[in-house]
Amino acid sequence: MIFSCARMTQIRSCILVIALLALMLPAAAGSQTVQPSEAKLDSLDRWIEAFLRENSVPGALTAVVVRGELVHLRCYGLADVQLSVPVTDSTVFEIGSISKQFVAAAILLLAQENKLDLHDPIHCYLPELPSEWMGITLYQLLTHTSGIPDYEEIRSYDVYRFRLTPEEVIRIAHSRPMDFPPGTGWYYSNTGYYLLSRIVERIEGLPLGRVLASRIFDPLGMNQTRLADPEAIIRHRASGYWIDKTGRLINRNPTETTSTLGAGGMVSSVHDLVKWERALDGETLLSENAKSKMWTQAILANGDSTGYALGWNVKPYKGMKKQSHGGQVAGFVAHFSRFPQAETTVIVFMNRYRVSSQRLSLAVLHTFMPELGPVPD
Repeated sequence: MIFSCARMTQIRSCILVIALLALMLPAAAGSQTVQPSEAKLDSLDRWIEAFLRENSVPGALTAVVVRGELVHLRCYGLADVQLSVPVTDSTVFEIGSISKQFVAAAILLLAQENKLDLHDPIHCYLPELPSEWMGITLYQLLTHTSGIPDYEEIRSYDVYRFRLTPEEVIRIAHSRPMDFPPGTGWYYSNTGYYLLSRIVERIEGLPLGRVLASRIFDPLGMNQTRLADPEAIIRHRASGYWIDKTGRLINRNPTETTSTLGAGGMVSSVHDLVKWERALDGETLLSENAKSKMWTQAILANGDSTGYALGWNVKPYKGMKKQSHGGQVAGFVAHFSRFPQAETTVIVFMNRYRVSSQRLSLAVLHTFMPELGPVPD
């Protein structure tokens, strides 16, 4: 596949054009993925540019992967407004809760090696945790069915701007009673993935970043994916932004690693997430059995479905299987959506806090799968 990249300095005009190979896009029988016409792609660009203008988003990137190959990539606007640095295919974005996929994968790798069991009580690994959380399992943390309150919800997103010790994170979460008895309800809790990160560190005897690098990122060649760390020099890192009460664009602090760990503290690039997508299609990292567990939704004690598996939302979309997760943290949002029956994945990054990455993802998806109809409002 041939990539041709064009850089332009205006905020909405940086476009990386990938030559689409027509024979690649019509996939196996039953797939809805097609190669859009140039007119359709131009229309999508105009829709996205208008969305970015209306929402004061400095920069964005959208991509489509078909059967492991990057077949469409567009970059819009600026990765850094103050320095007028355009978004390119090398730009590194904070990915927020997409980070949870990598923590879940690390837990599954340890399970493959019999270093833990998904149904082990969390106190086996973190005996210092509050007694009220006794009996909660790793599986319940992974699936947000533990009932442990979300420390981010208690302290707001601003919690990610400060350095915190594990004791402080636990104290924040423990300041509120359990949301429900373990296994009887579902409520999104970043605390669960913070604790899972700590369990990975406790078992491996290394900081989470080093574990993920040695076990996942380095073997897959994901050399732009790591914990955010505001003090680190990270080449091509985008700046994050927000809108104040007057509608003015303002800077946001980068995420502090200590306050998030694997709950939402990673950065990545489009090419690294393409490598991740390829690994998910094969068994170089996780076995088929492990991936089956990763994408099987949790069922509550009363038989209700949750639509959430191990670090993934798995609710179908318009009759298609969908494995996805969004991310929102500091000055960024992101979305990673897999449609395994169509062998198609959509990736979206934006460097503005509190704006819908899913809307961009669906606009791209409906352009490449026109049978789905108009883009939903």
